[in-house]
Amino acid sequence: MFCEDVCLGATKGIDKLRAISDELSEKVVEQLSGNQELVMITDLERESNDYLYKRCVKDRISDIASWHWVLEDLSKRLQEAIDALKYEHNALRVVVDRVQTEIKENSNDGSQRGALCPLTDDVEESIIKEYEFLRDQKKYFENLIEELYKKTSGIERIKTIIDRDVSNKKQALRIEESSLNNHFTEDTPTHNQNKKRGSPIKQWEKRCSRLKRSGLKALCNAVVTRKQVRAARMKLSISAQAFSLKVDAILRRRLHTNKIKLQDLNWQREEAARDYDSLQEELTCTEMAVIETMNQKKLVESRLANRSHRPTGELTKDDVNRTLREEQVKLKRTLKDLRNNINRIITLQNKLSKAVTNIDCCANDLIHVISLDEERIRSRQGEPKQSESITTTSNTHSSDVSKPRESSGQLAVIQEEDENDYPFDF
Repeated sequence: MFCEDVCLGATKGIDKLRAISDELSEKVVEQLSGNQELVMITDLERESNDYLYKRCVKDRISDIASWHWVLEDLSKRLQEAIDALKYEHNALRVVVDRVQTEIKENSNDGSQRGALCPLTDDVEESIIKEYEFLRDQKKYFENLIEELYKKTSGIERIKTIIDRDVSNKKQALRIEESSLNNHFTEDTPTHNQNKKRGSPIKQWEKRCSRLKRSGLKALCNAVVTRKQVRAARMKLSISAQAFSLKVDAILRRRLHTNKIKLQDLNWQREEAARDYDSLQEELTCTEMAVIETMNQKKLVESRLANRSHRPTGELTKDDVNRTLREEQVKLKRTLKDLRNNINRIITLQNKLSKAVTNIDCCANDLIHVISLDEERIRSRQGEPKQSESITTTSNTHSSDVSKPRESSGQLAVIQEEDENDYPFDF
């Protein structure tokens, strides 16, 4: 179909087309200008937004990295503290075993607490006090082990929380650093997926600060606990050594005193035996005198009897008869005195025998105590026990006690280990 205006040669339709073309050309120019302006503004906004985004992401990465470093360093220090507390835990178990060994070998086997009961003195009381001290310390350190285990578990729990937060921050750092790249990822969540709810930055900072305070508090508690444990161990060493020195001193003092007493008893027994022998000689002489006196008495009686056979006219009370009567009275008196002397001598001998028996019993007790004390000292110094024992004294021979051995050392006490054994220090 042809245009009517063209066919008729008129210009009205051409002007209309020209006007439409000019209007369209003007709109195209305006559209091109507006589109170029929009593209330019879009590029500027994109570059500005990308710059702002990268700056915010870098600031965020800096914050996360700083907290990651702080918490990671705190986690390392907590691990060192936990290792130190575990070392102290093992050391406390060694202390408990040492104390049990001290109780068994020195208090029960070596010192033989209560061996002289019910006869007790300062030595026995000191040994019992040492035993009770070691027993109480054993119970105290067992309770300290349980308490240390609970504190170590609490610190490990705090470290686990910090490690979990450090791992989350490490993952967040990796995600934030990957978000700086201008690459698309296929992990873009769709609208159907549930979005994770975020928390405000203030809450995040408060949580990090709270973790840091908890970690520092746990670290401080670990250091304080370690110092308390070491102080308790040092106190145990000093106290155990003090008890040991006290017991050893009074043991040696009683051993020396008992040996002097034993020597004095031996001298007293020798003197009593000498007196007994002297009385025995006197008894023999007195008995001989009694026999001679009795013979003399019989002789006087026979003389009187013979003089009684004189004739009646010759029976006179003369001086001879009076002398014989006086001699007979003297002999009876002498015989009575000699027999009284014999009784007194026998009584004295019986008393001396009882005294010697008491001396022997006391000497045997002293020998037993001396042997016990020497064995205690020998055992407390770590020397082997001697199988031979000191023999007791007999009724006729005095006993001999061996001289005390030189002290080669004190009771082994719990010594503190080297400072370099600890894995960390503050």
